[in-house]
Amino acid sequence: MRKIFIVGLFLSPLVFQSQIDSINVLKPAAVSAVTSDDRSPFAYTNLDADELNARDAGQDLPFLLRLTPSVVITSDAGNGIGYTGMRIRGSDASRINVTINGVPLNDAESQGVYWVDLPDLGASVSGLQIQRGVGTSTVGPGAFGGSVAVNTLGDIVKPHVKAVLGMGSFNSYRQSVSWNTGMLGDGISFDGRASHISSDGYIDRASSELSSLYTSLVKRWTSGKISLTTMLGHERTYQAWYGVPQIVTDEDISDTEIQDWAAGSYEYGYGDDNQRISDLIENRRTHNYYNYENEVDDYNQNHFQLHLEQNIGIADLGVALYTTTGAGYYEQFRAADSFSDYGLIAPMYPDSSAPETTNVIRRRWLDNRLWGSIVNLTIPLEEMTIVAGGAYSRYKGDHFGEIIWMEHASDILPGTNYYDNIGDKTDVSAFVRVKHDLVGDFLRLQAEAQIRSVLYTVEGVDADLQNLQINDSRLFFNPKIGVDYIVSSSSRGYASVAIANREPARSDYLDRPSWGGASIQHERLIDFEVGYRYVAKRWAAEIGLYHMDYKDQLIATGMLNDVGSSVRVNVPSSFRQGVEFQAGVELHSRVRWDGNVTVSRNKINLFAETLYDYNENFEYENLVNHTNTDISFSPAIIAASVFGYEVWSNDEVKIAFELSTKYVGKQFLDNTSNDSRSLPGYILNDCVLSVSNNFKRGGDLKLSLFANNILDHMYSANGWTYSYLYGGMNAMTTENYVYPQAGRHGFVNLTMTF
Repeated sequence: MRKIFIVGLFLSPLVFQSQIDSINVLKPAAVSAVTSDDRSPFAYTNLDADELNARDAGQDLPFLLRLTPSVVITSDAGNGIGYTGMRIRGSDASRINVTINGVPLNDAESQGVYWVDLPDLGASVSGLQIQRGVGTSTVGPGAFGGSVAVNTLGDIVKPHVKAVLGMGSFNSYRQSVSWNTGMLGDGISFDGRASHISSDGYIDRASSELSSLYTSLVKRWTSGKISLTTMLGHERTYQAWYGVPQIVTDEDISDTEIQDWAAGSYEYGYGDDNQRISDLIENRRTHNYYNYENEVDDYNQNHFQLHLEQNIGIADLGVALYTTTGAGYYEQFRAADSFSDYGLIAPMYPDSSAPETTNVIRRRWLDNRLWGSIVNLTIPLEEMTIVAGGAYSRYKGDHFGEIIWMEHASDILPGTNYYDNIGDKTDVSAFVRVKHDLVGDFLRLQAEAQIRSVLYTVEGVDADLQNLQINDSRLFFNPKIGVDYIVSSSSRGYASVAIANREPARSDYLDRPSWGGASIQHERLIDFEVGYRYVAKRWAAEIGLYHMDYKDQLIATGMLNDVGSSVRVNVPSSFRQGVEFQAGVELHSRVRWDGNVTVSRNKINLFAETLYDYNENFEYENLVNHTNTDISFSPAIIAASVFGYEVWSNDEVKIAFELSTKYVGKQFLDNTSNDSRSLPGYILNDCVLSVSNNFKRGGDLKLSLFANNILDHMYSANGWTYSYLYGGMNAMTTENYVYPQAGRHGFVNLTMTF
């Protein structure tokens, strides 16, 4: 009976194939609302599933996007598995609006995106769009550098099962199986994927154990469809967010010089932390500051989405209901902590003495939930299309600390909480977008307006045992207007101006300086975009100019807080402006070249650098003003080149080769334009060789060989810095920490499709 069911499962699409053409396969309205179409007056790049799969070596999604314009990526572990990040036009993940099927992925409080929670996501993506600048994002926090719209709800495909086995450098392994039933009876289809990825990481002990499960059940009818999608992810990652001292990345530095440096470093016990210093000297670039065996981040994140698409007369209605749940902890070993750090009094020994400090193992927990709804209505008229919609979301996050073990405190039971606070955020927005053809189909006007209300509260006790009382309400109006003009059958131009406002993140409230009663302001961005695209038979090119003018932009100071997030401050006036150029040419029927380059200026009109003087009871003073200074982590040049060559091709066998090159210019670690606080520019060369065999009886076999950083360039893509004084400006100390990335390394994928 079971065999009959399985055979029927895969043969039934043949019976119902005639129904496919009559069933309207709608693009999810929630996805349409946050993406640009071919004539939107914004800068964007589209990627399909084939492009993503061709570069998928089991790494997190940012690494699959690394060759797109104005994108810079980094990895804590150094090889793209585990915690990874990306920047667009110099803006980090908290400024990039990310959606999956139109549903916001950014964490409501931190506003960041943690790709590690959804490992192997690229294997389930049917289409992806990157927008640079404000773009058309309408859900979640405003895009301040760009947006990434991920779509997993693809078109109907033939029934198949696909297995992927991979292995590579640093004991990296990948196992994945995916399936798609194609169209079954009554318009039903079911697809899914189960994945496991593990790696030791390039950095010592920066290991990752990642698991995920994706499923999507869809019911289609003539005028619409309904889909239920689940994405379950679990990660256990050894921490590497502290980085390594930049001094050890110099190959010519001696062991003695490293010891001398450590003698002046608080982090290395002013030379007394012999275990760490020995490890630093021995491992250098791959050194990991953490040495406790369970210094791990362990987190589960589960996504549930229900999408309804329905044609109503001439209009298309889309409704999405969703919830995202997450729970996990960061475990730490703490040496010689004060009892008062945990609200405790030191125990008394029988001789009436008491220990001054204690060793502690603790977990810092986050247990959160996001739920919400999205409604979109599209009304196409003769010369006009109107899109209107609204969104509501509610978030609750419980932040608490748990003592697992404490030396010298036998009466403290495991599981004792020492802090607890709850963040609550309500986000309500509505928008309308009008596309109007003014001169036939040649000139199109697009206007959009969004109103957004945000209420954020936090109550309880923070990790430093300070009482938290945040009650912040914001109301934003975000208008956009642009034009698209078809110059000829092969070229078009566009121009737009957009205003975006966004609220501070949780860490901005908690990390703000205590002096002067400084308050955190919301940010405003006016984004000007102009572009021109030309498409010929064998080549295409596009040039875009942008000017992003900020008021009260929250700028990374270069320092990190106690959980590895950037400490940021408002600066009254700053801007990002640049030129983005893209081109592609078919040099031969088997040879293609694509490339892009971004040249930019990223400036702060006035940045006040605050320094502590440790010789004056930690007194602070705005000691140094920097004018017309560079924004941190914003390279002036970013470029990519992709050379593709189809070596061999016939009805059964295809051999393809790709050589890609990525260049990223110098990045400053803070906002002082100080070369001693910077990352040197770097250039990377990767190549992929793939051999695929399509069997006449169905199915195919594909072998992909990935060779990354083939010239073994030693570089760092991210870092942090801090400076302090000990007796005035002439006694300044600066410490830089960086995140070295892997040298030459490789990966092999074997993909079998049945």
